[in-house]
Amino acid sequence: MSKKIIFGLSTKEINRAIRELEQYKKELNRKTSLLIEALTDRGVEIAKAQIRELGAVYTGELEESITGYFNPTVQVGIIRAGAPYAIYVEFGTGIVGAGSPHPAPAGWRYDVNNHGEAGWWYFNDRDQKWHWTKGIESRPFMYNTVQILERESVRIAKEVFRR
Repeated sequence: MSKKIIFGLSTKEINRAIRELEQYKKELNRKTSLLIEALTDRGVEIAKAQIRELGAVYTGELEESITGYFNPTVQVGIIRAGAPYAIYVEFGTGIVGAGSPHPAPAGWRYDVNNHGEAGWWYFNDRDQKWHWTKGIESRPFMYNTVQILERESVRIAKEVFRR
């Protein structure tokens, strides 16, 4: 969204140019808010699709916990995975996770309790049973969301700024 403002050097022309600049600034702020809101909404769609595509759907809780929030006052969009175990799905756990690690682990450690091949038991509150595991592979649904959203951002920006 670019605009040329041509004006003479009279006081009247300069004041008109200032009004045009102020109007342009308002329009730019409105379009920027629309863009951030559109990117947030699209990010939620992508994250939910990634959960399904990566096979991270067990009960539907993780997918349902994906929310987007846009704050127009500070022009910030947030995409959040609210399920308490979301981070374990994203990064993986145990020796299995170490064998298929997250693309950008940023300090995440696998098998920190030194279970290794022995695995461990955990109690699942949902089914009220004990389960044995060596961990889970990474299913980087949020990482993938960022990558996809980044690729789509220019197209989305062009759509928003054409309106």
